[in-house]
Amino acid sequence: MPRLKNRLHERFAWLIAEGMDRKAAYTKLCPHVADPGTMGYKLYHRLDVKGRIAEIQCEVHSRALMGIDEKRDLLRQMIEGTIPTKVNKRRDGGVEAVFDMLGVLVADAKMAGEFDGTSAAKEPEVKLSFEVYHRNHPNPPREWLEREVEVPEIIEDIGD
Repeated sequence: MPRLKNRLHERFAWLIAEGMDRKAAYTKLCPHVADPGTMGYKLYHRLDVKGRIAEIQCEVHSRALMGIDEKRDLLRQMIEGTIPTKVNKRRDGGVEAVFDMLGVLVADAKMAGEFDGTSAAKEPEVKLSFEVYHRNHPNPPREWLEREVEVPEIIEDIGD
């Protein structure tokens, strides 16, 4: 497939093929756009752009030093903890191995196409608010004054 005629579409395809998410890629190309997420989504789903992205990725993967299978195998070993994700040299001359399993899981998910960085599960926000009264507060809540203290019943040993 030849280069896309629209330079914006071609550059967008290259950014996506390099691993950038749709919104960030469109924002980089057109920072003045009000809603880059929607525009990136629309551009990403054009047939000519999708085909160009696939072609670029195939070309890049064929030139890679390691095949995808080799990379995934290396990531699997890092997740299992047999290979460290990073090795730091300490000032005393010793070596320290770092095992960042969460980072490796995210990298593996991105490589498999399961995670693009934009569709992270967002938990609903939980907000707690507390009203704190000190013990000598002049107007404590009525529930405190009228509340009866519940004393649990003590159950004696039945076994005796």
